[in-house]
Amino acid sequence: MEIKGNNVARLMIVINMLIIIGVLMMQEVNGQGPIICGQPAQKFEVCWAALKEPNPQPPTQECCNIIKSCDQKCLCSFVTSPILPLFGIDTKLFLAIFGKCGLPNCP
Repeated sequence: MEIKGNNVARLMIVINMLIIIGVLMMQEVNGQGPIICGQPAQKFEVCWAALKEPNPQPPTQECCNIIKSCDQKCLCSFVTSPILPLFGIDTKLFLAIFGKCGLPNCP
C-alpha cells in the first residue's frame, strides 16, 4: 500500500490523536492515578504476589478486599484481553483469585 501527500498528513493526524487520547485516558483522577474497574491502579499492588509465577502466594485479605470492591464484570473483561500477559500476569492465576477471595468465577 502506497501512501502519498495528503494521505500521509491525514494518517499522522490520526496517529497523533490516538496518542493524545491514550495519554488523556491515563491521566490521574483526583490525584489517584489511573482507575481500573473502579479502583486506583496502585491499590492492586497488594495482589501482585498472587498473580505471578513462579510460586504464587495466596491472595491476602487486603487483596481480596480490593477485588471485591471492583466492578466484577469489568475485571472479568481482562481475562480475554492481551493486557494481563503484557504485565506478566498468569491468566489462570487471575481467574483463580476470584474463588480464593470468595467471589463467583468469571463467566
